[in-house]
Amino acid sequence: MNKKLSSFFCDPKTTVKNAALFLLMIFLVVYTFFQILPTFTQSIEVETALLVSVYDTTVTTGYIFRDEEVIQSTANGVPVTLVKDGERISKGQPFANVYSEESSAGLQEQINAIDRKIEILSKSIVDTDLYVTDITKTDDEINGYFDTLFASVAQGNLSEAVNTEKNLLVSLNKKDLIINVSDGYQNEIAALQAERSALQSRIRSVSQQLSASTSGYYYGDTDGYENIFTVQALDNLSIESFHTLISSEPAKNPSGNFGKIVKDFVWYLVCQTDKFSAAPYQAGNYYRLTFPAFSEDELKMELTDVISVTSEETALLIFRGNTAPEGFPYLRMQEVDICNEGYTGLAVPKEALRIVNGKQGVYILDGDIVRFRLVQILFENEDSYIVSAEAPTASADDTEGEDDRPVERYLSLYDSIIVSGKALFDGKTVG
Repeated sequence: MNKKLSSFFCDPKTTVKNAALFLLMIFLVVYTFFQILPTFTQSIEVETALLVSVYDTTVTTGYIFRDEEVIQSTANGVPVTLVKDGERISKGQPFANVYSEESSAGLQEQINAIDRKIEILSKSIVDTDLYVTDITKTDDEINGYFDTLFASVAQGNLSEAVNTEKNLLVSLNKKDLIINVSDGYQNEIAALQAERSALQSRIRSVSQQLSASTSGYYYGDTDGYENIFTVQALDNLSIESFHTLISSEPAKNPSGNFGKIVKDFVWYLVCQTDKFSAAPYQAGNYYRLTFPAFSEDELKMELTDVISVTSEETALLIFRGNTAPEGFPYLRMQEVDICNEGYTGLAVPKEALRIVNGKQGVYILDGDIVRFRLVQILFENEDSYIVSAEAPTASADDTEGEDDRPVERYLSLYDSIIVSGKALFDGKTVG
């Protein structure tokens, strides 16, 4: 046997020493293999850090309070209104005729329909010259009205659908004038006016004409809450009295009900939410509100009061409005989205956030090198965080002795955020 080989196996001390070295070499090889293996086997998913803007929105239910007067009359016959819903009327102005014969009431309905056609055609010839050089603008208006019309029909918002239909017809008529180089609809309007006069002459009698007892805005429908959700009820409103109001049964429509007059253009919206959600809102500030049942249009309203007591988990937000889009449905109760503070920053998926040495951050992929970047969280929603797009300004105490500290960098725009990956650390190379 070879002398060196014999000494390797026969000398006990040498055998133990060499066996230990052999096992150590095997351990180092296996350890190195498993350290390198994830580089070739693990799948790393990344998302680009992009700038987004979000709003802290409170979703709640709102109740509308207005100064309203139900119109009552003892007139007998068939009533036909002479004004549109939401139209402003003056005190003493006739707003409806009551006919003793159904035939006369039918003629008045035909006259009302002709009046609507005349209104649409008259609007179609207003400022037509402005559209001649820009048919694209007219096409965009038509497409927008079609989208709004389909959405309002799908939501069951018939009031908005009717108003949108009128605007759509006006735009279609204007496009027709542009394409056909027409002078307008004067002949059509004249024919309709002649037809209107002929129908008017056939109406035999009006048993009674109803006039407004006060000035305001006329609405043909009532919901029975006109004397419940009043402006006066807001004077000493509490959480308890509010619950009493919303649990009240509406009044039944009595005979002789001819609609209502809203006396003031100012209206109030009371929203109930929890105390935590209500805490950031400050009375005197203006907020943007949307009504999903109506449209995505925002209404700017003033928060006049916040009602919150220690013994209650709920709170009330009272908003004041003095404008509303055309066709806005003043449904007594409807869903409301209240937009509070807005945040602009980088979107970070929640699963990407890591805690390293007690600091929040994310891993990014810089070429084929893993880097750790700090983040400053501004806002959190269900799926992601919104983090600052700029590194925070360091104070004098923080900068003291900074030459001895490692440089800490923050997440930047367009960084590749690692959303999934195992055994990650700053400086790791991935293939």
